[in-house]
Amino acid sequence: MSPRLLPRFSFLERVVHWVVGVTFVVLLLTGLAFSYPSLFWLTMFVGGGPAARVLHPQVGALFGVGLLVMFLLWVKDMFLDALDKQWLGAVKHYAMHERDKVPPAGKYNAGQKMFFWLQSLLGVLFVVTGLLLWFPEYFGAGLLNTARLLHYVGALGGALLLIVHVYLGTVAYPGTARSMIDGKVTEAWARHHHPRWSGDRADG
Repeated sequence: MSPRLLPRFSFLERVVHWVVGVTFVVLLLTGLAFSYPSLFWLTMFVGGGPAARVLHPQVGALFGVGLLVMFLLWVKDMFLDALDKQWLGAVKHYAMHERDKVPPAGKYNAGQKMFFWLQSLLGVLFVVTGLLLWFPEYFGAGLLNTARLLHYVGALGGALLLIVHVYLGTVAYPGTARSMIDGKVTEAWARHHHPRWSGDRADG
């Protein structure tokens, strides 16, 4: 018998997630190509250096819009409650898959909520510094140098978050990535990782 499936993400949520993810990867690769001459060959994937320089800010604008929509879609579910704070105190047990020592999570666990807020802050950093660098003729050299440094540091932080995000959603916790493909998860997965949310779905 096939496992019972629970709807987790809507079509719109999945589209926005993939738009943000794909545009960030394009921005990361082209940004690395601009920062390191040895990686300039990466621009061949978007038509070469001149095309990459035109596309980078335009893709960045799409990334910013995607982040804004994502924020509006999910922000209501991303505030920490009392159990979330207990979950953070037991995060090492979650990492070790010691389920009995971890407080039950709702639709999103505290780690996912913290990721959301950190991603949102980085998004603001990317957009603000990116706009300064897109229109350099309006700003002084000192401000542009600071913006360039912050943009670069933010990109490295974003790259690290992306690696952790993909690892947790695939290798560490199998079954998680499916929710962003067809929008569904198995009931067993939901009970294991998000028991409070699973219970609400069952009650509904």
